Amino acid sequence: MIVFHGDADATVHVANATRLVQRFDARPDAGSERRRVDAGRRACTVSRLVSDDGIDAELWTIHGAGHAWAGGNARGSYTDATGPDASAEMLRFFLDHPQRQ
Repeated sequence: MIVFHGDADATVHVANATRLVQRFDARPDAGSERRRVDAGRRACTVSRLVSDDGIDAELWTIHGAGHAWAGGNARGSYTDATGPDASAEMLRFFLDHPQRQ
């Protein structure tokens, strides 16, 4: 599971994102949570999590972002071009975590 949420979202409270991953625990390795800053983009905190049965998850908390698609085209509605590229990150995550049979 991968979740993106702006911590300044006035439409859907950020607590909803944390509820989605509440059954996941932070990974024991040192990279479980890291602050990420890409040039020209909003800062975000990425938490890497795992469930008791080994399912991976990532929670992306985008600092200062409201209710918009992260990394979307600035000409679109409900997009935040300064957010991380959520589409690319989702693609990376799902390619790294193919569906279990």
